[in-house]
Amino acid sequence: MDVETFYGIIQMDRLSLWMADSSGCWSCRRLRERYRRLSRVYEGRVEFCRVGREFAPVVCDVLNVGATPATFAFRRGEALDWPWPDGVPAKSEAQYRAWLDRHV
Repeated sequence: MDVETFYGIIQMDRLSLWMADSSGCWSCRRLRERYRRLSRVYEGRVEFCRVGREFAPVVCDVLNVGATPATFAFRRGEALDWPWPDGVPAKSEAQYRAWLDRHV
């Protein structure tokens, strides 16, 4: 993904959730699976996006990604208060859904 596409998506009225990960990261695989399930539930209402140093290094720089996995949320160009930015938190999928439901 290029940086122009990134900026286009975060400017949308629809919520976008960005996961920064890396291919060899075990925690990233767990979080990717959670986001796959959530993307089916919120299809058409939330844009789930994946970026990584291997395939979107400039976007990772813009997001200031340190360790992976990391998650960022945007709507209308503004960063939202995503409560679990780093790692795979010991939070249930229901807690993720509750946050998403408040912002959809």
